Amino acid sequence: MNLSETQQKIAEKDYKLSVLKLLKARNTKEHSFEETIRYANKLLEKLDYLQKANAHKNFQTFVAEQNFPSVTDHSKLGDASQKSDYENIQKSLAESHAKISKLAEQVINLKDDLDAKNLLMTKQNRELEKTRIELKKSQELNSSLKSELAHTKNSLQSLSDDYTVLNITHSCVENHRNDLEIENKKLRSLVLKHNEEREIFVRLESQKNLLEAENKELQKKLESFVDMQENFLAVENTKNALEIENKRLKSHLIMVKGRREHSLSGGSYENVSSTDGSSNKDIGKHAKNEKCKTSPHSSLSNACNTYPDASFPDKQKICFTAHETEVNAIMWYPDPTYLITAGSDRRLKLWEMCREEVKLLTSARDCNSSILSVDIDDKASSVLCASSDFSSRLWDISDFKLGHTLTGHSGKVMSAKFIKESDTIISGSLDKTVKLWGKNKTLCTMTFNAQSPVNDVVSRDSNIIISGHLDRKIRFWDVRTKNSTRSIDASGVVTSLDVSRNGSTFLASEQDGKLKIFDLRAFKEVRSMSETNFQIVCNWTRAKFSPDGKYCCCGSENGSVYLWNSITGALEKELIGHDSAVISCSWSLCGSYLATCGNNGKCIIWSKHK
Repeated sequence: MNLSETQQKIAEKDYKLSVLKLLKARNTKEHSFEETIRYANKLLEKLDYLQKANAHKNFQTFVAEQNFPSVTDHSKLGDASQKSDYENIQKSLAESHAKISKLAEQVINLKDDLDAKNLLMTKQNRELEKTRIELKKSQELNSSLKSELAHTKNSLQSLSDDYTVLNITHSCVENHRNDLEIENKKLRSLVLKHNEEREIFVRLESQKNLLEAENKELQKKLESFVDMQENFLAVENTKNALEIENKRLKSHLIMVKGRREHSLSGGSYENVSSTDGSSNKDIGKHAKNEKCKTSPHSSLSNACNTYPDASFPDKQKICFTAHETEVNAIMWYPDPTYLITAGSDRRLKLWEMCREEVKLLTSARDCNSSILSVDIDDKASSVLCASSDFSSRLWDISDFKLGHTLTGHSGKVMSAKFIKESDTIISGSLDKTVKLWGKNKTLCTMTFNAQSPVNDVVSRDSNIIISGHLDRKIRFWDVRTKNSTRSIDASGVVTSLDVSRNGSTFLASEQDGKLKIFDLRAFKEVRSMSETNFQIVCNWTRAKFSPDGKYCCCGSENGSVYLWNSITGALEKELIGHDSAVISCSWSLCGSYLATCGNNGKCIIWSKHK
């Protein structure tokens, strides 16, 4: 039943009640004629009495005239006065009769009206009884409609939230489309320039081929000449070596002859030969030691033995397809047998790791766009996801049902995380704001204007928030003062942040292919790590510390996962296994497993090599 029909029925009931009140008022008005009717009845009775008295008097007068005619003559004068009085009485009597007739007509009319109104009253009483019954039914219907209205309001509120989110998304997409059209025009002009440059390049390439052909012929001639020169040098070197060997042998022969003559005079030949042999051995050992000192591999062997106890996941254990499209976020449950993934297919999935395989336990799809980050609270009871539909959502881990939707940003929410040792949430968005959400997880309690799009947010404790931005800055926010305390300049766009477990340092990944470690006490850069083939693929690529803080890892565009020693800054290992760019990685709390995900929907679990 619609709300308009309910309102119409209520209006009809109000109308019936007003009609009933009017009828009661008219009934009271009509009963006011009772006194008039009683007075008219009294007048009729009096008229009857006067008529009888008048007839009796006329009869007595007639009798008196018959019996006493002389007396009648003498009483004519008195009778004249009585006659005038009688005429007056007759007139008043006629007037009374006229009034009585009028009143009788009125009484008859009033009786007819009264009968009609009594009939109408009976009908109205019946209708009133029906109305009362309908009123009871309407009250019951009203109570049921109120419950339905409350339920409808709740569903309407959720739909309203989704509508606001979709409206904001639509406006953002429309602005993005306009930007893309402008960029498309620029790209078309660049393509035209590129085609012109390509034609020039083709001409230069043809000229280059001709020059290369000539260069090959000259190279062949040069190689033949070099071979001849090398042969000549080899012969020359052989000649010099033979001359040197000849001189050495001659000197050695002279020395042997001198020692032999000395032995014949006062020693033995065996002592001389042994002395000579020992000297040769000492020379050989000395040469061998010199060779080891000058070996180019000695420094590498020493570097490898610097940390003999280094241990980290370096063996591919399980590779599985987690999502249909990109896997943007991955995180271990506190129990290392469970894993949570989220991706561009708007799904959140919970996996169980068995010995040689991974099983899907449950899946949820309540977001309107791709999920960019995942976090679990300290109690391991809720999962928090940041989405591209300008909102963040909370799921209950026990049944994987949607709990709350945090709406308030006007751009993509790149990161949303629980604040340590607190029941509050922080979120960062491309709308250049960092928001703090209260304990009820539905209302925004604080907003920081960051002046630049936010790619990631973390918390050092319940008071200090750290955010990484597109303008190559890392900003620090104090919840107590509600202001930014300081900022650190980075060399590239900051894509992710991670605080070490002891809270003394934090890790930042930059778009230019660098990982940097900063000291949270001195607010200075401690160490920078990079590699030739290491390149970050997107603004939501995440780098992570190991649980003990000794290592840090990050995925690269070439499909490799790079692990650095966070103490020395040296590259420890390059894990090769993905066939597409790696977006995110996560260490298990025990440190025995490392999970990585790529933009082709695949995930790999790495374990320690035994």
